[in-house]
Amino acid sequence: MKRWITGALALLTILQSVRADEGMWLMTDLGKIYPRMRAEGLKLKASAIYDEQTPALSDAVVAVDGGMGTGSMISDEGLMITNHHVAYSDICALSTEEHNYLETGFWARTRGEEIPVPGKTVSFLRRIEDVTAEVEAIKTRLRNEGKWGPMSMRRVYSEIEKKYAATTDLEVSCMSMWGGKLYQMFYYEVYRDVRLVGAPPVSIGAFGGDYDNWGWPQHKGDFALYRVYTAPDGRPAEYAAENVPLKPRTVLRIATGGVHDGDFQMILGFPGRTNRYASSYAIDEKQYVKNPVVVQNRQERMDIIRRHMERDPLVRMAYSDAFFSLSNYADYAKWETRCLQRFGVSSIRRAEEERLQAWIDADSARRAQYGDLLEYLSAGYAKRRDAEVALNYFREAWLGPSEALLTANRVASYLGKLERTHRDSLRRSDEDVAGVLRAGFRLRKNYDPATDRDLFARMAVNFTASVPREMWGEALCRQYDAAGGDADRMARAAFDASFCSSADRFDAYFACDRSVAEIQQDPLVALTESVPVQTFTHCVNRAEHEACCGYGAFRGEGRGKGPGMGRGKGKGMGRMLGGNYVMRLESIYADLLYDFRDSEGILQYPNANSTMRLTYGTVGPVSPSDGVHYDSRSTTAGYMEKYNPGQYEYRVDDHLRQLLAARDWGRWGEKGTLYVDFLTNHDITGGNSGSPVLDARGRLVGLAFDGNRESMAGDVWFHPELAKTVCVDIRYVMWVIEKYAGATWLLDELTFEK
Repeated sequence: MKRWITGALALLTILQSVRADEGMWLMTDLGKIYPRMRAEGLKLKASAIYDEQTPALSDAVVAVDGGMGTGSMISDEGLMITNHHVAYSDICALSTEEHNYLETGFWARTRGEEIPVPGKTVSFLRRIEDVTAEVEAIKTRLRNEGKWGPMSMRRVYSEIEKKYAATTDLEVSCMSMWGGKLYQMFYYEVYRDVRLVGAPPVSIGAFGGDYDNWGWPQHKGDFALYRVYTAPDGRPAEYAAENVPLKPRTVLRIATGGVHDGDFQMILGFPGRTNRYASSYAIDEKQYVKNPVVVQNRQERMDIIRRHMERDPLVRMAYSDAFFSLSNYADYAKWETRCLQRFGVSSIRRAEEERLQAWIDADSARRAQYGDLLEYLSAGYAKRRDAEVALNYFREAWLGPSEALLTANRVASYLGKLERTHRDSLRRSDEDVAGVLRAGFRLRKNYDPATDRDLFARMAVNFTASVPREMWGEALCRQYDAAGGDADRMARAAFDASFCSSADRFDAYFACDRSVAEIQQDPLVALTESVPVQTFTHCVNRAEHEACCGYGAFRGEGRGKGPGMGRGKGKGMGRMLGGNYVMRLESIYADLLYDFRDSEGILQYPNANSTMRLTYGTVGPVSPSDGVHYDSRSTTAGYMEKYNPGQYEYRVDDHLRQLLAARDWGRWGEKGTLYVDFLTNHDITGGNSGSPVLDARGRLVGLAFDGNRESMAGDVWFHPELAKTVCVDIRYVMWVIEKYAGATWLLDELTFEK
């Protein structure tokens, strides 16, 4: 009895050291957090959530497109639900001038009307194995053979995945946790015949647009429906007319009782990436170096695109997907910077680093090996700061904003191939001409020359104003000087004279043989060749080398058991690493931080990496700032409060206005009110979009689709009180399907419970 009490007290101490509801937990670590989940209200056995032997809730949850989003199975006829914004690209791609599904929505009335989505995949996690020992054995063998280098981990993953793939019909993926402390093999059943079934118009699915993005309260009906099909024998198959709907192992039941403050809930999904083991120096770089460049340039690009979209509905249809992506990350970066500053996240990490340094110094072996780690990290980030600014301007204001310049870059890459094979011309009879012509694909869909011209001109001004001239290259200097130092004028002249500025000009130019020298004279091709990415990455690597190459591991002194750095001693380590010194130091830092936190009894979860995770929490309100309080639920009243017929993001169509005025909520209302969205305190990130929000009995109550602005430091730090997840109420989803879309045949497939 005494031993049981001691063990229970130890477990309680560990659990209390984890801030409430923080963590994206591995399914194999479910046992570590199960006692707290039960204490907070969970009514299920752990095996009902995840079990490799019997059907469980995890069998109903899928990774969409390899983890770009999450979906869940809600009928035994293969019906899958996810977010509207996860389906956004598909909806845009399937839209035409005659059928603009983004604006009108899409609802199949029969199975025959469901639209196949080329390239779409959904992946079911079927099994997880610990392969740490085997990975370590492969790494040791390669070192002993003298074959270890900076790219060796790719070889390790390739070798072990090939071995396990030969033993199964499933697709396998080996993933590292905690930078190499744990390696797990994930087995997936991947289905490739996926068809769009239903999606509300953007005025419902993305009501409020980028203005409400990352905010609260929101009023988005952020959902879409797909159906997964299989071969007649039930196995995964490419699209075929004779395929049949999938029969899932597990189907989620839908709760109709709603959500209320204090309700226990959990989320299963595939969160993309976090960096919760980042140093304070990495956090400062994100806050002061990277994010300002992202926000400035993406906001200006958005302003240009918005102006053109407001002038022409066809441009809106062409650029809606691009605008959504720009807006999503630009707003995230803006609010991330504010949260990092407001909450003093780097100061919190620095305080932990003081304890970390004391822990290192307390042990002579640790001190000898790692005593100067933080010093070198600080020096590395300081030394590379200017080079990182230039690199981020290259990414955000040069190669990326303009489709025409990206096309020119692809053409230039083909010219390099010709030159490497000692050819000086491109002939129509050459097999390579097809590859060059494919380079023009960016100009053939979702492209408007006038919009792209304005984007290129604005970004060229930003780039030349912010990047040192010595990094420009000869062609950019020449064209800039010829334009009298006017970057806007230079960019517009280059765009107008380039065959890369429109599909028609591109095709006409390559209708005859062309010499390499002739193609290189094109102003956009010359510009992209003049400003290669290697110019910027080499500057970063050189700065890091000057600051960090003296660190022990880079001097060839080894560093013992650490992620990504090798074990034991090895001469020429600095040369073998090929740069990336700061990231290597960050890897060592993360390894040490894990060990330090472990020594303090802190229960830890690994960074998100697009593998299935569980997070749990409760429904509740938020008080984001002094004197401000928000309830945990929004209602349909918000539609008409925000309604503005002159503002695209706040339109409400006639049909929806009539339904809202009638207040016919059917079985989906609660005491005369229809709730739209709600807040929880779950810990999620990108990739969780569309994740099912489940109640204490595992029933579907909503879909996660956003975080609040106070959660935007979540990549590196989770705020225990203010970080919230924004979810769409599943009852509002059902109301839209039934009352707005009239797609009642879909409801017949579902299982409802009070």
